[in-house]
Amino acid sequence: MEATNIFVVYDPTRSEQPALARAMETARDVACTIHVFAAIHGEIDRTVEKATEIKRLLGAQKEILDSAVAPLLEKGIAVTTEVEWDKDWAGAVVRGSLRNCADVVFKSSYRHSTRERVLKKTSDWVIMRECLCPVLLVKECGLRDTQKILAAIDIRGGNESYGKLNEHIIDFSKRIQDTQRAEVHFFNAFSDLNAVPDRNSLIRSCGVGSDRIHIQMGTPEDVIVQGAQALGASMVVVGNSARTGLSAVFNGNTVENVVGRLECDVLSMP
Repeated sequence: MEATNIFVVYDPTRSEQPALARAMETARDVACTIHVFAAIHGEIDRTVEKATEIKRLLGAQKEILDSAVAPLLEKGIAVTTEVEWDKDWAGAVVRGSLRNCADVVFKSSYRHSTRERVLKKTSDWVIMRECLCPVLLVKECGLRDTQKILAAIDIRGGNESYGKLNEHIIDFSKRIQDTQRAEVHFFNAFSDLNAVPDRNSLIRSCGVGSDRIHIQMGTPEDVIVQGAQALGASMVVVGNSARTGLSAVFNGNTVENVVGRLECDVLSMP
């Protein structure tokens, strides 16, 4: 990814840190700064002084983060660490990304059941929905030799919000599709035979050959998941259209509905 300020979410409950590993890989190819952030919280024994114990726990976690980023510092990469005491750790991530003017948030993503994603706001859901910058959900620890990227676009005439999302996705894809390690394919789902997207228009907008344009009938979620599987995609780029109220709770949006069904990384574009 082309980003100068990467905000990495460190998960203190796990030993493996795919998001941090991806940031390290990115830093080898792109001049950037990395800020590694963790939020912790827990019950404090009544027999100890609360403020002192919180300070001790924060210090211990800070040492863990500093040790984790030591290899980056040894390579001359600009990296900082931060730990906060906050029960709402997903909210703390959002606030931290704003405070640090992040260009992109890297977060490790793990499988949740369909029931969990429908009835409960997962951390992925909250961070994607509330962050103002792109969010990369990292599911794989290593990069493949050849990366195939599925960029999901939605051409709907007269819909300004979708038009802006398309611009962001296409702009990002154009910056990486000519690299030796990346092959970008654009997918557009449609459900009405009377409104099939124009292939030539997509070719002009996306700047790729016809073989990289995929127009398929079906729901966006199914087209994206099936397309990613067929391509062997290493990353899916999809727009994140905000929803509020009951629609947000029960329906979500495309990126939230596909995250749990994909094995590859997902880049959510605001």
